Amino acid sequence: MTNGSIVRGSWSRRFMMAAIIQAVILLLIVSTAIAPYNSYAQDISMHDEDLTLIVNIEASRGHLMQALNNKSIGNDNGAIAHAGHPAAEHLDKIAPIIEKRNPELINELRDKLTRLPSKVPAISYEELRAEINAIDALFENASNLISDENKGSVQFWFEVMKMLLEHTEEEYEEGVEEEGKVSSAVEYEDAQAFIVRAEHVFTTKVKDSISSDTSVVIERFFNDVKMAMDEKRSADRIKELVDGIMPVIPEFPINLMLILVGVVALTIMIGRVLMPIKATIYNGYSNR
Repeated sequence: MTNGSIVRGSWSRRFMMAAIIQAVILLLIVSTAIAPYNSYAQDISMHDEDLTLIVNIEASRGHLMQALNNKSIGNDNGAIAHAGHPAAEHLDKIAPIIEKRNPELINELRDKLTRLPSKVPAISYEELRAEINAIDALFENASNLISDENKGSVQFWFEVMKMLLEHTEEEYEEGVEEEGKVSSAVEYEDAQAFIVRAEHVFTTKVKDSISSDTSVVIERFFNDVKMAMDEKRSADRIKELVDGIMPVIPEFPINLMLILVGVVALTIMIGRVLMPIKATIYNGYSNR
């Protein structure tokens, strides 16, 4: 073997080694990025479950509030309808989430929710209130199953508000098909209840953590939309009010793009660091 062949082989091995080093570094970068992404994906899954849980609990509380209101005026049919909605519309959504975190709790909650409608005609207002208070205590226990991060996150509670407002629009559209006339009392009352629950979330979870200017805007919105509902304004008017407040409610941030940008930036940086090394190797090989 000639000296030239030996030199060329030596530089080829160096060039290959540089390429291998770059590949290994890129692999480490990707591995490092995947780990937080997997963790982030789990966080998003937890966030979605927590959001589903809380929104459906708050909606159920709204239904039970209206069941009690109807019982207070002697409307057992309305009370039965509202008392049955948590089990019929929300239980299947929250049961799998609660069952993973507290199996005993969901069994007790399921039993009380499914039995409640049949009890309504035979019990007094005070007895119904006691039944609903017992269910609400279970709802409170279920609410405490969400992550500590979400419990203290204004962003999370804004998302809860947003979803309750979206449900309000849907229910009101079914309840008031023509301005000034209630086409479905149950859906109309559901819409009113969801607004009350959204306002409760704002007052207890959000208000103290945002600017006074933003707080004033949101409070004015709740006053306006409740008044519009009381006046049985058109569904378009309610939608206009709800859509108008949505820009004030920020979206839950998605950080996946930041992770991808970080990977690309690190890749470019490593490439720039290794480029002179490869150039030196190549030039050395050419000069030989």
